[in-house]
Amino acid sequence: MTRGRDDVAAVVEKLVARWAAGDASGVARLFCRGFRWWAARVPGAPWPAQVRNHRELESFFLGYLSAFDLTRITTRGLVVEHASGVLLGRVHARVPRTGGELVYDFALWIGVRDGLICEFRFFHDTLAIARALDPQSRLP
Repeated sequence: MTRGRDDVAAVVEKLVARWAAGDASGVARLFCRGFRWWAARVPGAPWPAQVRNHRELESFFLGYLSAFDLTRITTRGLVVEHASGVLLGRVHARVPRTGGELVYDFALWIGVRDGLICEFRFFHDTLAIARALDPQSRLP
């Protein structure tokens, strides 16, 4: 592998480990200044819909971790091309508010520069998450 590919794989490994450990500030430290962020919006989620800086980034993960007790994140594949990577995985969590379980697949695209995440796109099952957050909702 080339240096860029090694960097992406190492950053993804750190990201998943810190996320699974509930280390929101550790996740935020993996991002460069001026990073670009996009995540599929979840109605009623206790995390910011937009993330533009490190404070909002940490707030996103703190909100996520307040809603779900992660029990496992499994990675199903990582494709790396130059300084970008796509990770496919599955989140397993308990929902403390309801006692229910949540399992959903996700795709994560990241761009890495100088060993830090400069671009982040998080695709997750918004319907499953919204239902877990509010089981009484009238979602389809």
